[in-house]
Amino acid sequence: MKSILLPVAALLIASAAFADEPAKPVITGHILRFDSACDFTESNVRIQRDAILVEASLKSEAAARMKQASRDFLGQPVVIVINNVPISAPMMAGQVSVDKARFSVARDAAAKLLPSLLETTCHQVQPQAK
Repeated sequence: MKSILLPVAALLIASAAFADEPAKPVITGHILRFDSACDFTESNVRIQRDAILVEASLKSEAAARMKQASRDFLGQPVVIVINNVPISAPMMAGQVSVDKARFSVARDAAAKLLPSLLETTCHQVQPQAK
């Protein structure tokens, strides 16, 4: 009887430990990536009671990517990733053609994103010439 109870107790303890861990989001669909050091000329963070906003002035290449994504994925959700941190997945409601962007950041993502905005070295991978 003791030989059965020990593995069962260990299983219950292990499952209780995993129950406290939040589920990691699964990213599927369209993704629009930005590297703040490469794509933003300026950024501001606004912390409000119910929202955290990152406002960014986009370099021309980043603005063009955003415009293209808004055209290609109109009416579809697009995961916005800044500095390898998924921050939101808004529905592309209309074509964007501006050089400024405002991103709403989930609170759990803000803890990872905000320190990375201080990075000044561009880590964006450039396409290789063939």
